[in-house]
Amino acid sequence: MQVVLHGLPVTAKRLREDRILEEAAVTGADPQHLCVVFNITPETGLRYIRFFQPDPAYSDDASPSHMETS
Repeated sequence: MQVVLHGLPVTAKRLREDRILEEAAVTGADPQHLCVVFNITPETGLRYIRFFQPDPAYSDDASPSHMETS
């Protein structure tokens, strides 16, 4: 993947995060669906959902750099 992205202003991780967020947007932000489709943990799925339904107590959870952990 690195060779394909060489010279572009994007990383494979950022593309994956963007794809997960897009999937969440078009499927109604269902964390279970995200877990199945992208093989992520429930906790990670919930962090992506918070992007659409932020919890004020966890203001940094919606930041894309904190999304992908598994």
